[in-house]
Amino acid sequence: MTMTKHTGNLPRPAADLERLAGYYDTHDTSAEMEHGEWAEPQPMATTSLRLPAEVIDELKRQARARNIRYTSYVRSILEQAAQGGSPPDMAEITKRLERIERAVTSGQAQDDQKTA
Repeated sequence: MTMTKHTGNLPRPAADLERLAGYYDTHDTSAEMEHGEWAEPQPMATTSLRLPAEVIDELKRQARARNIRYTSYVRSILEQAAQGGSPPDMAEITKRLERIERAVTSGQAQDDQKTA
């Protein structure tokens, strides 16, 4: 898998992401996944918001800092607020990536021990 060039800051260095992508391209991790239930998608509707230009500029800046689209970022904020929660946090995303990395690293260490 080849990553596209991206000029923004990623939560992980590009080399780490390439290594993780290579691992998941060659390993079946379906047994490690939690089993879920099928959920019907919710119907979507379009809305228009009138916000001060400064607010929109700040939301766009925050979205760029998270390397996501502005509209996706605003939607995530609104969905979290509608559910009584707080907006998504970069620390949460980083924590998830670290958990995945630990799982990959421990799996590689076990594979190394098997071949030794």
